[in-house]
Amino acid sequence: MLKKKVFITGAIASLMVFSAAAGGYAATKMKLVIDGKSTALEPKVINGTTYIPLKSVEALGANYKVDAKTGTVTITSKSATSTAPASKVGSSRNTPAPLNTPVTFKTDDILSGTYTAEITLQETIRGDQAAEMLAKANQFNEPATAGYEYMLAKFNFKVLKNTKSDAAVNLNGVQFTLVSSSGKDYETPFVVEPEPALSANLYVGASNSGWVAFMVKKEDKTPLITFGRKYDGTGGAWFKP
Repeated sequence: MLKKKVFITGAIASLMVFSAAAGGYAATKMKLVIDGKSTALEPKVINGTTYIPLKSVEALGANYKVDAKTGTVTITSKSATSTAPASKVGSSRNTPAPLNTPVTFKTDDILSGTYTAEITLQETIRGDQAAEMLAKANQFNEPATAGYEYMLAKFNFKVLKNTKSDAAVNLNGVQFTLVSSSGKDYETPFVVEPEPALSANLYVGASNSGWVAFMVKKEDKTPLITFGRKYDGTGGAWFKP
């Protein structure tokens, strides 16, 4: 297990993450994830110490972790924690779940039966980085429509219960819908998502994590993502990218 300490110095005001295995980071390019969103900032490794400018990430008092295997520094600020009751978070458009907040919900599926699942929005990427990831995923993925940009959302989906104990829940990205900040559904883009893709068949107890692709207006900074709504648009699970 990595041993980490945090020091704040007046001279450089940096977050220094120490690790017994820090020497291994120097040869690997690292990325910085804040509240589940990838940033353009790149952590620097100097003499075995990973430096992240606090004035850039504004993460004083936040929780953090270093994943040496993937070369990722993840920071979750206090503001990312919802103040709504746990039973209500993610249950409606008015109480969307923030990043890294599991949402448990029950839904009916004609083929899979009535099942209960837990969904967690783990990370979101949009703009140039999302476009680059999609271009690498498949050469036939087309650029975003003028005035729009791609958004990638990484979800973890776990089946907790199913009235049909021997049936698998069929999961795929098109079951998720991006809703604009003004309340209008976005059309789902037909693209091949980067690996790992979310699509899977899951029996009770099984889970899968993967990317789902959306296309959003560039000026729309607060869209929502939903899964499993009823025909009238109510219910389902809701997330705030």
